[in-house]
This record gives sequence, C-alpha cells and structure tokens, in this order.
Amino acid sequence: MQYVFDFGRLRELRRAKKLRQVDVAERMGCSPSHLSKIELGEMTATVDDLARLASIYEETNIADFFVRRI
Repeated sequence: MQYVFDFGRLRELRRAKKLRQVDVAERMGCSPSHLSKIELGEMTATVDDLARLASIYEETNIADFFVRRI
C-alpha cells in the first residue's frame, strides 16, 4: 500500500476553521509563502511542519494528512 501527502487537505482544514494563511504561518513560525507552497504542493512539508499543523488544526494524527494511492 502506498500513501501520498494530501496537500489539499491542509487548505480545506484551514478554511474550515476560518483561519487565514498569515495567522497559521505565524503560529507555525514560518512565512505565509512557505505555508502557501505546502498547501499548493510546491514544497514538501517536513515532519515538524506537519506536527505544528496537526496541533493548529486540532488533528490528533499526522497520518490524516495522507491518502492511500490506488
């Protein structure tokens, strides 16, 4: 089984929580550009990035950011 990072899910979670990129980026300790590139799939998120995002979005499992590739 292969799993891939679902970068679109990050944007969905942020929007569902009515958060702006600038606010999430500030809480992550990165630039809004960095977060935007992750959400667009232009940059690979580090494990630290994913852990911070999971905390901000109140997701308990980083694995929720991945989808099974068929």
